[in-house]
Amino acid sequence: MNYINRYIASFFLVISFYSPFCYTSEIPEFEYDHTQPQEREHVFYGYRERKHSLGAVTLQVAGIYALSWAIYPITQPTTFFEEGKWSAYKDNFGRLVWDKDEPFWNWMMHPISGSQLYLFYRAHGHTRWNSVGLTFISQALWEFTVETYTEPASFEDNYVTSVWGPILGYGLENLSMHLLNRGTPVAKFFGHLINPSTLFWFYNGKVHFIPDVDHRPGQERVSAFLIFEY
Repeated sequence: MNYINRYIASFFLVISFYSPFCYTSEIPEFEYDHTQPQEREHVFYGYRERKHSLGAVTLQVAGIYALSWAIYPITQPTTFFEEGKWSAYKDNFGRLVWDKDEPFWNWMMHPISGSQLYLFYRAHGHTRWNSVGLTFISQALWEFTVETYTEPASFEDNYVTSVWGPILGYGLENLSMHLLNRGTPVAKFFGHLINPSTLFWFYNGKVHFIPDVDHRPGQERVSAFLIFEY
């Protein structure tokens, strides 16, 4: 199994560290050709970082925590209903062990879930480092207060989700922005697929660029409107 872990880890390294050098998640600059009238609206994707109150951050973390309890019995019904019990919760609470899960879970599902937590907080306008920290908090809450319903917390899960997850998320962030700003239906489909938080109301990095061209003789002018979604 060790060689499988190495191959999977290498794959995430390539995706995470290669894509940021090729793409950018900043709202892109655009050029407007005044000689060619363009009155079609353009949409650009990026990230607008902003400050958050403690109450807003608490609500975001609480939302992820509630969602964790909701999806656990749906995604793992056999484990939840057959192995889960409150008496085991008391025994598991506070324990930290090395689990024996298959590589698929430790090296695929946990980094992916960590990356989506990172992208969730990025979509809310948090900085990259704050998103890493909030990913760690959400993962710790899951591991020590939710999954303990069926098993003790795991060293591997905490490390892989909280460390590899944001690394993968950083690569997916940049790759998704590149695809979304390509503008083609196929590129936008895959951009939203790898970064689904861009589809929700809380994503605040969407910018509408609306040209306004006046063609009346003697009153020719070109202007534009930028509309930022929050």
